[in-house]
Amino acid sequence: MKSKSLLAAAIVLLIPSLALARPKNSANVELDQAVEVAGTQLAPGQYKLTWEGSGPNVTVNFDEGRKTVVTASAKLVKNPTNQEAIETDTAAGNTTVLKEIDLKNISIQFEDAAPSAGN
Repeated sequence: MKSKSLLAAAIVLLIPSLALARPKNSANVELDQAVEVAGTQLAPGQYKLTWEGSGPNVTVNFDEGRKTVVTASAKLVKNPTNQEAIETDTAAGNTTVLKEIDLKNISIQFEDAAPSAGN
């Protein structure tokens, strides 16, 4: 009977640690300028990004507080530099479009990024 109790206790302790072991699918970013994401203009400020999906194709939510401001399609790729950065591009009409967010280990490349004004 004691071994069943120990097994049950081990399972109860193991489940939370397995939940913590899964990869982190969120990040906090600070935008220092207004940018367009998936056709929506985001004001400068702090946003929490969360992404869902399997493989490199994901759906990214930009949350401000408890409210999702915009959802965009993106690709996750390895960040070869391991440096954090936010990459933008200027689209037609001088609109600043969010192109990529580089986090420590991954880069989030947004698929809806508009072509450059010069293209």
